[in-house]
Amino acid sequence: MKNLTLLITLSLTIMLTGCVGLFIAGAATTANIITDPRSTQEIWDDNYIEAEITGLIRKPPYRGKTRVVSSSFRGQVVLMGQSKAPELLATLEKDVRHIKGVKSIHNQIRTRAPLDTEEIGQDSWITTKVKSALLTDKQLSGVKVKVITEDKEVFLFGYLDAVHADRATELARNISGVKRVIKAFQYASTPAVQK
Repeated sequence: MKNLTLLITLSLTIMLTGCVGLFIAGAATTANIITDPRSTQEIWDDNYIEAEITGLIRKPPYRGKTRVVSSSFRGQVVLMGQSKAPELLATLEKDVRHIKGVKSIHNQIRTRAPLDTEEIGQDSWITTKVKSALLTDKQLSGVKVKVITEDKEVFLFGYLDAVHADRATELARNISGVKRVIKAFQYASTPAVQK
C-alpha cells in the first residue's frame, strides 16, 4: 500500500510541475536511440554537424540568399533547400566539408529564391501527411523514417531494408501535393523489422 501511495504521489508531483512533457520526451528520445543503429557518439556527431551547418547558413555571405536544411547520418550530409545565388553553392560545399566529422556531401540545393512563409507552410503540411501515412501503415510498423519536405520535394531518411524503403517511397509518392520523392536511406542487409 505504501508503494502505491508513493507511486501516485510521485506521478501527481511530476504532472503538476509540468515535468510530464520532459518525461515523455525523454522516453521518446530513449526509444529513438534504441532503434537507431548509430552509436551515441555518432548521433552526437551528426547533431553537431547539422547544428554547425545551421550556424553557417545564418552568416554572410549565405544569410538572405540561401535557405538550407541538412541531415547527417554517420557523417554523410544531405543539403536541401534553395539559393538565389548559385555561385555560393561551391563555397557552401567547401565550408561544409571543413566541418569536423563530414565524410561526404550530397547537394540537393535548388537554384531559386528561398521559399516564402506560405510555401514553407505547404511543405510542413505535406510532411505531416507523409508522416501520418508512414506511421499508420502496417507494413512499416516499428520502422523509423525521417521526412523533410522542401519545395514539395519529399526527402526520406532512415536505416531500413530495401523492402521497407520501397514501401515508404511508394506511400510518399501517393500523397497529394508531392512533386518528387528523394530516397536518402542507408540500407540494412537484414530486415529493419523482424516479423
